[in-house]
Amino acid sequence: MTNIYAALEIGTARTVLAVGEAETGRQLRISCHAQIPSVGVRKSQILDIAQATQSVRSVLREVEKVQLALGSSLTIGNAFLVVSGQNIKCDHFQGSVPIARRKVSDEDIEEVSRSARTMPLPRERELLDIVEQQFAVDEFSGITSPKGLAGSILKLDALHIHAEANRINDARTAAGEAHLELREPLFAATCAADAVLGDEERRDGALVIDLGAGSTGYAIYYGGVLVNAGAFGVGGDHITNDIATAFQTTQMQAETLKRNEARAVIGNCEGEFARVSIAGASTLMERKTISRRSLDTVVNARCRELLAMIREKLDELDLMHRLHGGVILTGGGAALKGFDELVRRELGAETRIGMPRDIGGLEDEPNPEAFAAIAGALMYAHRNYEKQSFFKSLLGGFVK
Repeated sequence: MTNIYAALEIGTARTVLAVGEAETGRQLRISCHAQIPSVGVRKSQILDIAQATQSVRSVLREVEKVQLALGSSLTIGNAFLVVSGQNIKCDHFQGSVPIARRKVSDEDIEEVSRSARTMPLPRERELLDIVEQQFAVDEFSGITSPKGLAGSILKLDALHIHAEANRINDARTAAGEAHLELREPLFAATCAADAVLGDEERRDGALVIDLGAGSTGYAIYYGGVLVNAGAFGVGGDHITNDIATAFQTTQMQAETLKRNEARAVIGNCEGEFARVSIAGASTLMERKTISRRSLDTVVNARCRELLAMIREKLDELDLMHRLHGGVILTGGGAALKGFDELVRRELGAETRIGMPRDIGGLEDEPNPEAFAAIAGALMYAHRNYEKQSFFKSLLGGFVK
């Protein structure tokens, strides 16, 4: 039996839809995916439902064209939603139960797990994930498997990740208008981490930075568990805006400069490489040139601002010097030239670009790290819903 899943991300710069398929017991593979420029979205938030709906319709059509070319008669009925944005927060919560027979049993573990999942959220927040971290028996903490241990009180620390409910409801509305039902919302940064991290990196300490256009998400792991996660309201669009303002260019010109010429580190360029040519905004406007060093200086300032925020969070958690597994960069912004080198300098940790692992189908992508979050969402679906599929056929029924 083949299990089929879909994941959707309505991002600031692009709307992405991907289909994952796996035969029972086999590795998951992205069978097709598509992306189009987003409209009606800014800073990871939908500002125009009609425009966002059109983005979803367009990306649906693109994927279904690929499906038809592959000989498939299925249309996408629903998908998991990948979300990002600075409205995403996390809180720690501890569940606690008395140990019924003085030694921890399976029933005690199940009960404390339920207790750790009962943190009340304000009505305006929606839960994205609950991550169980570590157990404690009486005053002894850091326990991974408490069964059989003697004691009076069993505790379990959990991390609750949540977002503004209205932002997620806006995405549901936009997708619903395009006749796409959205399933669980999932946090982009932790999805990306699932796709690119190995168990050893999680144990040794690792930071995943998911660089989007409107915001940057992060997920911090240590001792094999997720320690903290969240997002900052700085992304690739801020760099584009800085370039446009500093050099009086259009947004399109600034985006082209960022992608093709800019570097996050400031170097010494001489001769013909000392200046960068900017094409005119129209055929009636002349080309002009700017200093490459000035361009890199503008980009470097914004990147260092973002890394200062991340460093402050790591210092707050006393994890700055525990990232022995390194820093892993994902998202579209990870392609910025020199950003990995800057991270290495500013955070003092080994840094690499995060390529999705344990999932196929992205081999021909020039920047697979940009699809890490969507790949992680499909992996989540496969891991938790392997016996189900979330497509409907052209006749309207669900595929079994």
